[in-house]
Amino acid sequence: MKTTSPSKISPAISASSPSSRPPAVLIDEAGKTYGDVEAVRPLSLTIRPGETVALLGPSGSGKTTLLSMIAGELEPSDGSIHLRGRNLADLHPGRELSREVGMIHQQYDLVPNLSALQNVLAGRLGDWGLVKSVVSLLWPQDRQMGLTALERVGVSDRARVRAGLLSGGEQQRVAVARLLVQNPAIIVADEPVSSLDPARADEVMGILTEAARKAGKTLVATVHSTDVARTYFERLIGLRNGAREFDLPSHLVTDDQLNDLYALEGLRDE
Repeated sequence: MKTTSPSKISPAISASSPSSRPPAVLIDEAGKTYGDVEAVRPLSLTIRPGETVALLGPSGSGKTTLLSMIAGELEPSDGSIHLRGRNLADLHPGRELSREVGMIHQQYDLVPNLSALQNVLAGRLGDWGLVKSVVSLLWPQDRQMGLTALERVGVSDRARVRAGLLSGGEQQRVAVARLLVQNPAIIVADEPVSSLDPARADEVMGILTEAARKAGKTLVATVHSTDVARTYFERLIGLRNGAREFDLPSHLVTDDQLNDLYALEGLRDE
């Protein structure tokens, strides 16, 4: 495997860089270790407000681990992560964290026996108290907000259908609508279209990136397809064996760099 020249890696922007707004995500030498394995080696990077960033790399490269740290689901073993100028470690779970970041997992995390609308409105749980959350299970609260979100992703006609009866593509759209209702500043998505056929994957990724763009959201996603990454994301970060290989605007990433990134030789076991 070729070693990427340091000059080709975009340096992280200092937290003190002059800007009207703080970075959406500022990672300062953050890494994650499990026993003797460095799932993510300490790294620093900055993601600007409204930027769309794809994390690329083979299985076991650290993509999902890094994404989970940004989402606040995993605590870094080293370093720190700041979201919009605030240390992630200081954000309280619930309303405070949900306003900053929301995550779409590979399995969508929908409740099969609840309707699409009820699943979408679960994005409001961070803002609701316990009583309103319980009441909404029987009588959906903020109903119009949920219907509007479903309409934006093209499945408003499935609002009353149980999530377990929806197709994979419809479930993914419901998961996106739930994020729109949650309304976080930063959206992170773990392989959001990995289970879809190419046509549906293209359609859903278009919906996700367009929704983020129109709402001015920052989007960070792990992506399996390099073609999808180049089409929908303005910046690509390549990870291999827990380390960053490149960090470049998507149009500057070469086929040789991608081939090196996914080469089997020298790849650690998962």
